[in-house]
Amino acid sequence: MVPIPSCWFLVLADRDPVVRPPGARRMLRYASGRPWIVGNWPDDAMVSAVAGRSRLALIGCAATNARQLLRLLLSARDVHALDLARAVAGDYHVIAEIDSHRRVQGSPTGTRRVFTARLGSHLVAADRADVLARLTGAPLNRTALALSLLDPSPPHPLDDLVLWESIDALPPDHYLLVGPDEKATVLRWWRRPAPVRSRTEGAPTLRAALAEAVAARVAGGGTVSCDLSGGLSSTSVCCLAARGPADVVALTGIAPDPGDDDAARAAATLPGVTREILPAAGLPLVYDGIADADEPLDRPFVGIGDRAKLRAGLDRVALYGPRVHLTGFGGDEVAYGCPAYLPRLLRRRPRRALHDLRGHRAQEGWPWMACLRMMRPRGYRDCLADMADALDQARRATVGHARRPAGSGRSHPGVLASLDWAFPPVVPGWLTPTALDLLAGAFAEAVRRARPLAETRDGHADLFAIRAGAAVFRLFDQLADPVGPPLAAPFLDERVVRAVLAVRPEERTGPWEYKPLLQEAMRRLVPQECLRRETKADTAAEEDQGLRTSQDVLVKLCDDSPLADLGLIESDALRQACRSSSVPGHRHQALRPTFAADAWLRVLASRRGPD
Repeated sequence: MVPIPSCWFLVLADRDPVVRPPGARRMLRYASGRPWIVGNWPDDAMVSAVAGRSRLALIGCAATNARQLLRLLLSARDVHALDLARAVAGDYHVIAEIDSHRRVQGSPTGTRRVFTARLGSHLVAADRADVLARLTGAPLNRTALALSLLDPSPPHPLDDLVLWESIDALPPDHYLLVGPDEKATVLRWWRRPAPVRSRTEGAPTLRAALAEAVAARVAGGGTVSCDLSGGLSSTSVCCLAARGPADVVALTGIAPDPGDDDAARAAATLPGVTREILPAAGLPLVYDGIADADEPLDRPFVGIGDRAKLRAGLDRVALYGPRVHLTGFGGDEVAYGCPAYLPRLLRRRPRRALHDLRGHRAQEGWPWMACLRMMRPRGYRDCLADMADALDQARRATVGHARRPAGSGRSHPGVLASLDWAFPPVVPGWLTPTALDLLAGAFAEAVRRARPLAETRDGHADLFAIRAGAAVFRLFDQLADPVGPPLAAPFLDERVVRAVLAVRPEERTGPWEYKPLLQEAMRRLVPQECLRRETKADTAAEEDQGLRTSQDVLVKLCDDSPLADLGLIESDALRQACRSSSVPGHRHQALRPTFAADAWLRVLASRRGPD
């Protein structure tokens, strides 16, 4: 039985027979008295309003109150008029019912998702897929599980397949509309803004949006905790939080990271902030405690390898009783950008494009001819077709018994993929022919049907990166849920993302400066030393040490892996990969998705939720 999480909700139909999900402790009702929204959520995570037979609820972090929400409900002609992102800051679900029409909506970045399933004649929506799987008894989707083994992830849209059959995920920028006859329609409500602003024009808007996003979390006062790693993203959030009415506890994990000095300098400029430091000797390593993972997640998550480190930090700040823990999640994906803007820029401003290309070549060692080939026009399906061809070659090699070394995967074809629509994933060498067949079928279908998230390479890459960052944050929040407090990612709020994407890509990224738009926005708010930071820490050494320390544990997990029982991995090949930590060129990260899926399946098999 699928374990039930502690924080979730379901949106039910106003029909008989009434669906009664197990484990629900909170409920909002229709005018008929039947349950409308049921589940479990914190007291401060829901704001709602009712006017006659119309009702509106926001679940999450919404900078509004019941009186303001009632005004918005009364002014709405129908549920289509409830595009609240411009009216209410924060990060939240929208659930509304007007004239017997229901609207259920998440966030456009993907921090708040909506999943649907049929339960008899009822259409049920939820914020978590595992809740619906428990309710409907849906079987696992083996293709989605095989795709979850790719490193770091499959491309869009294969990255978003639900792990259970008969359960669908709404695209983040769409909402669910259900009529009185239970007929469901999915409608788009959010589009990225046109990138027309300069850095000078966009920086004040970003500063205001990020300050507003942080204020939505700290305005209630009390105590909040913040990550303070020394990086520009977490430092920006912490500095803004310190300007609000809440007591702030800043958490720094000391590791072999050049940013640690920046964290100390940032903390020195915030005299009212309490600082908690986790020394390097006390920080858990990657894979610590992975055999004991028991948190219910609604999909496999590579961050499960860092659960011990996350818990160590949350346990430390729990001494202060914070309402929420603010993070810099999303800062890289939102503010950093990627070189995929260069092909389009070459046609508009060739001199500027070549200038930036020279900078990337100097940093990364890209060959000129390969660069020029990647700058030529190329469609998204062409990119997917190349991935499908490479996957088919790996599949045919395996069928022909010319098996790749167990510790390897097909490597990324250089950082020149940064100029393409998407990075090709690594295919681990321990996948079975069955798994490779499932992957080949999924990629072939994607080549036939897939459409990019935007019309341009950089537009697609931006949105894919933001959604990937939101997925990581969402699952880290699920991972933290049993120990609390809830996590927050102000960089992934709609208004922050909109402010960034409205700036021309060559103005917010490039080879010459690190996060230049965010630097400009945070000037005079963040210590100058942090603004000058030009890199992120390299965690490869820490990854290697964690793999060596937990090698015996991982090898033991191979003995009875549920992935092997499902016919997706070769256990002997995976064992060999775990023992190959010193092999030159071995991509250790390729192990993470496999052990994440292994841990996820073990939780499904071993835990039972309360009825």
